[in-house]
Amino acid sequence: METRRREMEPALRVITFLCFWSSAIGLLSPKGVNFEVQALMGIKAGLRDPHGVLDNWDGDAVDPCSWTMVTCSSESLVIGLGSPSQNLSGTLSPSIGNLTNLQIILLQNNNITGPIPAELGAVKASNT
Repeated sequence: METRRREMEPALRVITFLCFWSSAIGLLSPKGVNFEVQALMGIKAGLRDPHGVLDNWDGDAVDPCSWTMVTCSSESLVIGLGSPSQNLSGTLSPSIGNLTNLQIILLQNNNITGPIPAELGAVKASNT
């Protein structure tokens, strides 16, 4: 029995790796760019950030979960965007609709103007 278990361990490691790999690949575009990174970079592009709170948002990154003001789930999916009272201004990009797992948005006490993107309604509908 012990020998059989030792024989199966390499296969289990490969299966575990493939599970994690396939979940990460699902977020990548055909060019290997994370869709959530692209969405967050679109949001950043629409905002003026006089204090540099979004400076560590890097369009070349694979994973935005270590970025300031971004909260991720245990599956490394963006579930929160929180930048309250950061003196941000500009408009909220429609790319926010591409954050399909978004649950929390905290942008109060900033100077963001313009309409709330209609794409944000699609996020709410997909999470209900």
